[in-house]
Amino acid sequence: MTLAETASIFCETIIKRRALANCTAEEKLSILEATLQGSCQTVVDITSRYLFETEVIERRKQRALTADELCDIMRRAQLETYGDGLDPEKLHPYMWAAKPHYYSDRAFYNFPYMFGLLFALGLYRVYQENPEGFQERYDNLLSRTGMAMAADLTSEFGIDITQKSFWKGSLDVLVEDINEFCELANA
Repeated sequence: MTLAETASIFCETIIKRRALANCTAEEKLSILEATLQGSCQTVVDITSRYLFETEVIERRKQRALTADELCDIMRRAQLETYGDGLDPEKLHPYMWAAKPHYYSDRAFYNFPYMFGLLFALGLYRVYQENPEGFQERYDNLLSRTGMAMAADLTSEFGIDITQKSFWKGSLDVLVEDINEFCELANA
């Protein structure tokens, strides 16, 4: 499941980059705002959900938790990830009650979405840096998803997803978009 989002996000990134290269400043601002809202929400909010689930799973080993305790854990997870980017009055302490996946048998349900986004952006960065032979390797990677662990498939692609540098390249794609957005918004 971690690689399920790869093709759609990678292709979306290519199309977005082409659109950004061929539109007005106002259109660029709109495109960047929409994609950054989605990407930042995915990265930040899913990180808060990961922190929440991790703490709940650990604490549930000792005993059942009350609704107040779950709200406190959710609030702290949101504060840790959103920092001062979210008004503390706008936190959603009952997120745990509103999302049914917390009650399924799939722990960390949201992780593949963040992995998929960042993996596809990291692939895009690899493509930017070395487009020669990329398509053949990319097609091979996609054709084999689900047949092996992500780290094994990506190592055959020449990528070590255990290295921070790969994920930093993924985030750098977002940073470039943020910088361009800020530049346009302040123009």
